[in-house]
Amino acid sequence: MGYLWYAFAFTATLLVCITHWVYSFRKPKFNGKLPPGSMGLPILGETLQFFAPNTALDVAPFIRERMNRYGPLFRTSLVGWPLVISTDPDLSRFILQQEGKLVHSWYTESFDNVVGKQNVLSAKGVMHKCLRNLILNQFGSESLKTRFLTQVEELVLKHLQLWSNCTSVELKEAC
Repeated sequence: MGYLWYAFAFTATLLVCITHWVYSFRKPKFNGKLPPGSMGLPILGETLQFFAPNTALDVAPFIRERMNRYGPLFRTSLVGWPLVISTDPDLSRFILQQEGKLVHSWYTESFDNVVGKQNVLSAKGVMHKCLRNLILNQFGSESLKTRFLTQVEELVLKHLQLWSNCTSVELKEAC
């Protein structure tokens, strides 16, 4: 009889702990005001809905459904991390302008494992500015105009000259 009582007490305690954990995950305590949204199941969150296959070429159904339900700013939980997702361009621009001041970019551990910990996306502050300037100097619109515009123009003229000697030119529709 004593073992049965201990098993019952342990099971009841475990059930209370799990219930408290699920409740605190779904309704996190926060001093500020959080946007509306659902956190889904503990650990999984709404990951399965987010990664569900779809054929949409526009906004993903997961995002569209939550935009319709909660508006352009909502909270969710993906791959075990609580997130706030913004689909408002003005707010997103403001957030990106505050990088390093009010907010810091963050990438999952799996992303860091794929692209490496020392990459352009993970750089912050002065290092980010230096890397951005290096990349823009090589691949920015002005650089591309000065370097590649003449080459593209020469190729176009060459092909037009070749086509002018042909009786017909077969064109294929793209997309």
